[in-house]
Amino acid sequence: MEALSSVSPTISTSQPGRGRALSFTAERCVAAVLVVALIAWKIFAALHYRVDSDEPQHLHVVWGWANGFLQYRDLFDNHSPLFQMLCAPLFRALGERADILVPMRLAMIPLFFLSLWCIYKIGARLWNPLGGWIAAALTAVAPTFFYSTTEFRTDDLWGALWMVALLIFASGEFNSKRAFWFGLTLGAAFATSMKTSLLAGSLAIAALAVLGFRRIAGERFDLAKILTPLVLAIAGALIIPTVLVAFFAAKGALPQMIYCVIQHNALPGLGKLGKLGFHEFIFPLVLPLLLLPGWLYFCSHNDRRIGAQRATIMMAAGIYMAFLRSYWPLVTVQDWIPFLPMFFLAVTPLILAIGNWCARFHPALRFALPTLLVALEICFCYRVSPFSKDDLTPNTRHLAELLKLTDPGQYVMDAKGDSIFRPRPFYWVLEGVTIARMHRGLIADDLPQALIKTSTCVVSPRRLSEVDYAFIDNNYIRIAEHLLVAGKSLGDIKAGETVTFQTLWPARYKITCQDGTLKGTLDGEPLHGAFTLPPGTHALQLSNGAKQVALVWAQALERGFTPFSGKHK
Repeated sequence: MEALSSVSPTISTSQPGRGRALSFTAERCVAAVLVVALIAWKIFAALHYRVDSDEPQHLHVVWGWANGFLQYRDLFDNHSPLFQMLCAPLFRALGERADILVPMRLAMIPLFFLSLWCIYKIGARLWNPLGGWIAAALTAVAPTFFYSTTEFRTDDLWGALWMVALLIFASGEFNSKRAFWFGLTLGAAFATSMKTSLLAGSLAIAALAVLGFRRIAGERFDLAKILTPLVLAIAGALIIPTVLVAFFAAKGALPQMIYCVIQHNALPGLGKLGKLGFHEFIFPLVLPLLLLPGWLYFCSHNDRRIGAQRATIMMAAGIYMAFLRSYWPLVTVQDWIPFLPMFFLAVTPLILAIGNWCARFHPALRFALPTLLVALEICFCYRVSPFSKDDLTPNTRHLAELLKLTDPGQYVMDAKGDSIFRPRPFYWVLEGVTIARMHRGLIADDLPQALIKTSTCVVSPRRLSEVDYAFIDNNYIRIAEHLLVAGKSLGDIKAGETVTFQTLWPARYKITCQDGTLKGTLDGEPLHGAFTLPPGTHALQLSNGAKQVALVWAQALERGFTPFSGKHK
């Protein structure tokens, strides 16, 4: 408590007048240089950091919005819709391009700095400006936060909205006006990610505990002054979700929305859901352990309002993580995005207190610990993704090949919307929950039937069942590292030999071989150019022998791809 109380709410200085002005200018210059360096690093990461499978899934849904498709009804997605809806205009303006992920990632950078600005403002209000800078800096270069917010994902907007809500909460007395805007922002976060329910619940429990502290400290409450802001906060939180629900209901897609966002993810036995174990005791064990530090934070400032806000944010951070570890089915890296800012805001007073103690020996030592911590985080960031490593180019190359191979509107089967700009023949996205439901027979794995029904000639197979892989091996042939097209290898054929094969849907095909010119007939017709083959059994007879003969979707050959090298010409 003494250490917390020793942290002044403002940065004091013994340098009056011009000396202090020069110092303040120097501080602003250093801060500006650091911000510019951080922007440059963020841009570099957007250009080189590896692609997470969620990114093309989000981009494919955004493509759907930009092209008149309706999320949940026309395209499966198990996320709340606000983020994808807001990104659609930018996506549409950019058009089809192989490097689409780069500008969409760059568009996330303002959200990253919005979060940092909120962290700074909260830290400056609750502790002092230096504390705000420390909390923002430690959050910015924490590897999990830095790289998760580099990716194009709903959590970028979710984390930023949560920090805006916390800033509104911590900016002064929680009156009716502030409560409404807090609720409205919280509702926007909820419309971005269902995980907001964990954050809101954590903050509510922490606020109740702090109300208990205030009562113990002798404060008396007017029930109306508590209930009025609470009601307005709830009302504000309902506005955006209600508008979205009404929109999907008007489109006749409300049942699909409810299933995709809520029911699909609530799979008993998935992760921790419905399983007994030690994880269930984490929350009840952690909650009482937070009461003592919460009380110390509450008592750390003469202004009980600031002390209450300090305690609430600190306890909310711990409660959120305990909730996550105890009850949330699947914990992912991006779940840390809203936690890390709260965590660093909570430990900032300890860092400031250590700095004040070190400053007794030399003023510059005040910054030793935060500088060391930031340096260590930067080292860990480099270890995660070295500057010399480019993990984005293979993805860009794959998308460039796919755009060259296919036309708009042609179906492409991929795992999670990896083709981004092309419709998928299979409604379900092959993410973890979907695959688990398929294994249990809760979702029919009718992928082969979907490929046949839509005459899908291009697949990028990943995360498939053994049966689906077998079907693709029998009906598709590889023409690039991650791309297969309709066709099959017919092997070596001798002169005069007749080979039969089967096609399952109508498409334009060509017969090709690695070397030489083929002569013969296909279904009795002279073998030249492309054939539109109906479903059924077909007979190929060559008058000259050939090695590595293959049936290939004609469009692939016409656009410079070949099945013999796995690369296009």
